[in-house]
Amino acid sequence: MARKKVDEKTIILNSLKLFRQKSFHNTSMEDIATSCGILKGSLYHYFSSKEDLMIKVIDFVHQYFQNEIFIHAWNEKLSAKQKLKKFCSAAEDVFFDKISGKLYGNIGIESALVIPEFNTSIRAFFQDFFNAIKHIYKEKFNEKTANELAERSVAEVEGSIMLARIFNDKSYIINTHKRMIERLEK
Repeated sequence: MARKKVDEKTIILNSLKLFRQKSFHNTSMEDIATSCGILKGSLYHYFSSKEDLMIKVIDFVHQYFQNEIFIHAWNEKLSAKQKLKKFCSAAEDVFFDKISGKLYGNIGIESALVIPEFNTSIRAFFQDFFNAIKHIYKEKFNEKTANELAERSVAEVEGSIMLARIFNDKSYIINTHKRMIERLEK
């Protein structure tokens, strides 16, 4: 069978899909190579290990969230409430996609403590998530309160994602986002 040439981004996107579907631990380099239509050994021209590949996947998702979701927090043309509504709407688009919404939940649960190499990238993602929410809340609240609300919001979002998956019920996420927005109305 003829093998095709692929670039790093194609491998990252195929890996992302597989990690979301099967989890990091249940996805082999052979699975990834097959999904890309290349030989397993070819993957090692791009990535030194499955862990190296996963870090690139985490960083890719982080960049996506920065460009498509977190960016709304920094739009100074919008009010705090408008920012948070756009932020939550964009996040829901990702969370409600059966394929694309799972990555951080899977990584956080299965890998963060087991595979220390992922911690720096995962922390960077969550720090940016926290900072974006805090920035929005700082328009209405003092630093300490904005910090507390951002911490609570990130924890609630992560918990609601887990509950939404367990119970196959999007309302957990929707209700969390409503509460986050209502905090700006008090």
